[in-house]
Amino acid sequence: MSSDRATFALRIALSAATAILILAGATLNVSGRTGQAALLAAVAGLLALLAGALNRVWKAAVPLAVAAVIVSVLTSQFSPWDLAGLVLLGLGGVAGSLAYRNFTEAMRRQVDDLKRLNVQLEDKHRAFLAATSDADAAAQPGDVAALTAYIARQIGSAFACYFLASPDGKQFVPQPPGIGLERLHPLAVNRVSGGAGPLIASIEGGKEFVGRDESGLLELANYLPDDLRVDSLMAVPMPIGEHIGGFVLLGNKEGGFTEDDRRLARTLTLRAGAQLASAHAVALSRKETARYTLMNELVKEASGKTMQEVLDLVLDKGKQVIRYDAGRVALFQPDGTYVILGQSDFPSPIAGPLARVRDGETVLRSLVTADEGLFSGLVPSAEGGTTNEALTPIRGKDGVFGAICLGRNGTAAFSQRDVAALDELGSMAGVAVENSRILQVVTGQRSKLDTALDALGEVSQALTTVTQGSKVLEQKTLETAVRVTTASAGLLTRTTADGSQATIMALGLPSTVDELVVQNGQGIIGAVMLSGRATAVPDLSASPDLQSPPDLVHFGLNAAICVPMLEDGRLWGTLSVFDVKKREWTPDDQRVLATLGNQGVVAVRNAELYDNNQRSIWELRNLQEALQAATSTLDLNQVLQQVLAGAAKASSAQIGCLALDESGKLILKGGFGTDSSTAEKLALGVGGDICRDVMASGKPFMEAMERDTITDSPLNPRAVLCVPITLRGTPTGVLFLANYQVGHAFTPDHRNLVTELAAQAAVAIDNARLFKDREEVILSALEALANAVDARDPYTAGHSQRVTQYALMIARQMRYSPKDQSAWVRLERGGRLHDIGKIGVPDAILQKTGKLTDDEFAKMKEHPIAGFNILSGLKMLTDELVIVRSHHERYDGKGYPDRKKGDELPMFAWIMSAADAIDAMTSDRPYRKASSLEVAVEQVRAGAGSHFHPDVAEAVLDAAHNGTMKVIPQESLYKDAPAIGAFENPTS
Repeated sequence: MSSDRATFALRIALSAATAILILAGATLNVSGRTGQAALLAAVAGLLALLAGALNRVWKAAVPLAVAAVIVSVLTSQFSPWDLAGLVLLGLGGVAGSLAYRNFTEAMRRQVDDLKRLNVQLEDKHRAFLAATSDADAAAQPGDVAALTAYIARQIGSAFACYFLASPDGKQFVPQPPGIGLERLHPLAVNRVSGGAGPLIASIEGGKEFVGRDESGLLELANYLPDDLRVDSLMAVPMPIGEHIGGFVLLGNKEGGFTEDDRRLARTLTLRAGAQLASAHAVALSRKETARYTLMNELVKEASGKTMQEVLDLVLDKGKQVIRYDAGRVALFQPDGTYVILGQSDFPSPIAGPLARVRDGETVLRSLVTADEGLFSGLVPSAEGGTTNEALTPIRGKDGVFGAICLGRNGTAAFSQRDVAALDELGSMAGVAVENSRILQVVTGQRSKLDTALDALGEVSQALTTVTQGSKVLEQKTLETAVRVTTASAGLLTRTTADGSQATIMALGLPSTVDELVVQNGQGIIGAVMLSGRATAVPDLSASPDLQSPPDLVHFGLNAAICVPMLEDGRLWGTLSVFDVKKREWTPDDQRVLATLGNQGVVAVRNAELYDNNQRSIWELRNLQEALQAATSTLDLNQVLQQVLAGAAKASSAQIGCLALDESGKLILKGGFGTDSSTAEKLALGVGGDICRDVMASGKPFMEAMERDTITDSPLNPRAVLCVPITLRGTPTGVLFLANYQVGHAFTPDHRNLVTELAAQAAVAIDNARLFKDREEVILSALEALANAVDARDPYTAGHSQRVTQYALMIARQMRYSPKDQSAWVRLERGGRLHDIGKIGVPDAILQKTGKLTDDEFAKMKEHPIAGFNILSGLKMLTDELVIVRSHHERYDGKGYPDRKKGDELPMFAWIMSAADAIDAMTSDRPYRKASSLEVAVEQVRAGAGSHFHPDVAEAVLDAAHNGTMKVIPQESLYKDAPAIGAFENPTS
């Protein structure tokens, strides 16, 4: 403030000085002159004043000053005072120019400040309007495209895209089309806790992410073109309630994103989240309304129908929930088989996909052949053709009792987006069947029970089950006794080792009764102990010797009845009920309690026997499951892990390790209960001597510690069981099991179980090793066969090897599957085998030097299916089968044999398709010359989005540009072929 005042004072001073100097100079200059002399003096003064004003431009100021002196000298009355006046006028001009410049500079600064303030106000106004106005009055609620365009327009970003949380909350899914994303193909991003990149981590933390380059996009796209440039990037979370419902990605705003942009983006994203949540709620409401309407219709129409009629009705109504071409219902039987409803009653074992459905999983099957088993009743349209199926469980109150099997023709496979609808259909079927059953029971039920005794018979019969614990059955027995006699309290006792009665369950009595012990002759319970017969007391005040223990009158009870519970003629315990009011107990009351008491004894004893044997049964079941699992697969790693898991579960071990002998050294092959490195440390480190001794002796080792000691490390096991894995009399490895808590020792039964499992596992391990060796031989033979097929046609010699190398070049450029090296093995193997189906193409076609006729080309087009059929029986091939069948498909769906398109095929299939085309274009034919790499790459660029996957095409262009893709040299057999193009179909 003081500086502004000083500046203002300086301006005033300069202005005053200017006025004084001009006044003084003018006075001296014209003083005493008249007429022409006064006029010349005035001209000279003006020249001097102008010279002073132009003092910074000396080339003008000097001539003006000289002119002023000359004009003044020319006057007839010239004197030295005239020069003084000119000097004062010149100084006045200087002071005036200084004052003028000072004033104009101050005004210019104020104008600039006003301009900046105006820009800020305009930005604030724009943000205010954007934050308070509708995103797009004409847009439909929840229109993500309109919301994306609006926020991009308001923020001024070159590209924008919303990502919304998937229905299961596990992914952020991009919402097409976005703005400015023509060359970028965003992917669904997994919401991985702890392993996310900085952008997703910021979003999950509810914070904005701001970047200055394209590195943040690596989390959101498979591939970034080499020439993509990003100078500003911002991702803003979209909170919906207490969760992050998604985020918006913005980028490439001129000048970068400001704090106002961030605030505006937060506001608009928050509003978008509210709008999307509202639209979603409306959609859910409509969906639920439609669901309830459909369910009500289904329940009404299912009334009085048989199960088959109900399920047929479900299949008919199900077309309103999901599209399918055919459907059937499989019903699961208690013996592990299933029957197709309405078809043959001959049952089939539940296995494969239906086993997964029985466990509650919805199974989606694509490209299923008749040889693989079809459950929907849909027959492929041609021999060797495929169909798509979805199998969803039908759930009842007792679990899954069947499966709805739906089929679709063509290429429209069921996807994860259909799972919710499939589960809905399965639930509807379950509800409809249960309602039908209930209705049949209600309408067909007759009045069977006329008395409380008959009702008790139903209840007591249910108590004979052994699947519930003894405590549960004791409680049910006492609760039922109190309920059927309409009593106020109850007491259940059991005979102890010394012949007394101890409380095991009380109802409606104080907690002090829980510790009650009754001797012979004490109270009503002691009387029953002596007499062995039921005793009823309608009025306890009239029988003081039966009142206590327990002190029934003190507890406010006035009537009691007690019956003995007998087991093989011996007193097992007593069952008593009490009432707060005096009452006459009827013979039916005594009979009810006696019947219930005796059945309760049977139920509890069975449950106790069941509990005692359950452990042994569970151990044997684990052993059986482990043996079945180990023999159900030929994958060595799976065999080892299943054997180890079965042994650990059967013996209740905390830690388990399996090690095999390799060149005289034990190598860990699997761990249970912890990670592999810790398992190796505990077994082969702490327990290494035990394992080596067992290998040397070939005998099991079992030991347990009775109690803890202070000096023992908590990592020293308290119980150890180590068993050799012996094959043909020679130990080949060990199973090491350990517990780390005192009191959890292994038993001889555990040792026998694990020893038996190890003996069976040795055979399974040997079989798995033999299978692995056989698999390698088979694959080598197949590759040799593929090379032989190439060799049948001189032009295709080496074709499969070159296609494989081109595919690997493209995959490396795309950074394909960096964490799964086995995927690269499958990709390479698929390339080598992709044309194996040409073994069925006649030599006359393969070796023809001219163009193929339409019929010949049609025969040639059969080779992908022929190759697929040759290899489909080999379970070790997975990705390879897709490559063999689909390497002639096009991205736009115009390829063959299945006319797959877009996302219907995995990325590795599109990589191989491009590689096959590149080798075809860069190889000579008898009817045309090979194209150069530049021409082939240009063809790939032109075919992006139609013939080729856009991401694969981008990778090919980048690989060719940076030199990582080069034409693989080959000896031309047709050097004189004409150059007529790249993609001709050799047909006449």
